[in-house]
Amino acid sequence: MTNRILLFVYFVVSLLFVLGILLTFYDYNYLGYYSDKIINGLWLGFTLIIIFKFWTKKLVKIFFFTLVSVVLLSILPMAIPFFGIVNYFTNSGDYQQIQLNSNYRIERTRHHPLSKERIYVYEKKGLLEKNICRPGYSQIAERVLNINTFDNLITTDSLVIKNAKLIGVNNEEIEIEYQILDKKASVKHKLNTNDGY
Repeated sequence: MTNRILLFVYFVVSLLFVLGILLTFYDYNYLGYYSDKIINGLWLGFTLIIIFKFWTKKLVKIFFFTLVSVVLLSILPMAIPFFGIVNYFTNSGDYQQIQLNSNYRIERTRHHPLSKERIYVYEKKGLLEKNICRPGYSQIAERVLNINTFDNLITTDSLVIKNAKLIGVNNEEIEIEYQILDKKASVKHKLNTNDGY
């Protein structure tokens, strides 16, 4: 009986895990920053438990070697997919999360290994949240600090957003006031732009 319950829980967690991956293709994810991380951790933990508990089964061995093969093969092309997997499962590449109000939050992050640092703006949609825009962080820092070029001036690690405040939202743009290095500026971001990761 315990094996059936364990398999059922693993099935449910696996469904949530796969659904979370599919949601990211449409710029959605589960509500809150840690929801995806918790589901990913649960899936990884239950996967290890299932593999150890049912190791004698042929299907489990095939599943295990498939997972190992996927991870190893992801290292071959300059490890870019591998680091994408690492970023998805951990908070590596995530620098800051700021809740603007009950419906909006921002996340300063680098979701993929070769992507530039961005601000992801999320809007709450029930139990999910949608990424409504993702401007480059260098453009925001240039605007707030009133400088012409962001590159080679200061490392992004020292440019922490001290505060962010939602000014306004309409159908076309969202306005956020950022505070970086004791300087404040309001920046308007166009909504639903597909400007990459």
